[in-house]
Amino acid sequence: MKARSIDDIAKTEAEYWNENKLDRRKIKKLRRHAFHYSYKRESKFLQEKVKHFNGKDVLEIGSHAWVSWIKGNATPKSLDCINISEVELEKGISNAKNIPFEINFHLMDANTLTFKDEMFDVVYGGAILHHLDVKKSISEIYRVLKPNGIILFTEPLNMNPFYKLYRYFNKKERTPDEHALVNKDFKIIKEKFTFEHVFLDFFSVITGYISLKIFGDKNYDNWINKIGYRLDVFFSKIPFLHVLFARVIIYGTKK
Repeated sequence: MKARSIDDIAKTEAEYWNENKLDRRKIKKLRRHAFHYSYKRESKFLQEKVKHFNGKDVLEIGSHAWVSWIKGNATPKSLDCINISEVELEKGISNAKNIPFEINFHLMDANTLTFKDEMFDVVYGGAILHHLDVKKSISEIYRVLKPNGIILFTEPLNMNPFYKLYRYFNKKERTPDEHALVNKDFKIIKEKFTFEHVFLDFFSVITGYISLKIFGDKNYDNWINKIGYRLDVFFSKIPFLHVLFARVIIYGTKK
């Protein structure tokens, strides 16, 4: 089968988001249990890192993560947001009222950024790299970042065999070309960035499933989910177990 071009993939991604073709009702119920505590851990980590956005020229790959990441937590010098989907772009625009910093929105493919070299101090995104050609998009991000520029991304992972099976049998939850990160993607990022990462959600996915079956779509703050979360925090410190986790936060600096 002939490999699809980046342009064809970009068109499909835009179509899926513009026409709301994804059906994530099933996974959202599980996430509310499995990620209940890790979302809080993630939020704390992001708030600490976002402090470095103050007074900086910032680019979001995406168009509305800034609402939860930046708004009320930092005041960048400027913020540019891009999205390949008009509908997703509008979500960001609709929230950009009475913001105490310059914010601009662009309909743009992150695989081929049209910004000049070394324009930004920070490039970030929430669950976005896995929708892109990682090698090409990382090269573009590297190009538009100033020396010692910062990246900050949250991403799903696809190294655990059980997660691979789940994705295979639940294709309506994702776009046809998206690919949660694997080891080769980390190698690409490490070529251009020195970074730290936080791995999230392995045991919590298992305990979250059990909790969902017991409590239904409610009562996420319970002892079952708490056990999974605490196990995750402990075992995420062991590098060879990282392949078992469902999500990662990547925070890095341009080499």
